[in-house]
Amino acid sequence: MKVAALTDKEIEAIGEAFADHPYPEDDQGMAVLFPDRESIKAYICGYVRAALKCGCLYTTSERHEAYVAFKHTQDKHRLKFLLSLVPVIIRTMGFGGAMRYMQLTGRSGTPYHEELAKAKKPHIYVAMLAVTKSYQGQGYMRKAIGIAYEEGRRRQCPVVLETDAKLKRDKYISVGMTCEKERRCTDTAVLYDMRWNPEGSVHK
Repeated sequence: MKVAALTDKEIEAIGEAFADHPYPEDDQGMAVLFPDRESIKAYICGYVRAALKCGCLYTTSERHEAYVAFKHTQDKHRLKFLLSLVPVIIRTMGFGGAMRYMQLTGRSGTPYHEELAKAKKPHIYVAMLAVTKSYQGQGYMRKAIGIAYEEGRRRQCPVVLETDAKLKRDKYISVGMTCEKERRCTDTAVLYDMRWNPEGSVHK
């Protein structure tokens, strides 16, 4: 179901789910770009508000166990969503941090979803997936990504996303995705580009 509004408490719960992810020392993901836990939480909360503003946030049920934000290449709010993130990045990372973020992600190579966009290949890009703490480990990640998969089946196009830790990569593999690319940002930060194809799809 699409989410029209969330309370501040609900938004903060999503931020906390990301901020408290247990990264090992040798696989710290994009958390290395943030000075502390609170800045990670603030960034994710801003990300959620941008998704709400653009109407691309969905949840597994009225209990809001898990959330997924996604957009199709033809959706009109794509640019609006990206522009909404700019002030969020600067506010939580600072101007210097934002520049470092751009440098590191740029150094890692072109994201897979951008390759598809440049080739004008229709796809659904999952911008965020989160399971709130009290519902983790109960299968809600599969249910959340299933919402995007259903849209992929409806439009007969692949679903793609990027994630930032081996553990997360392996979880996405367990729900039917394949890893298309690995992009190294730093010695301890690697981005994994994931893809899922609907049954019978001819998309490559």
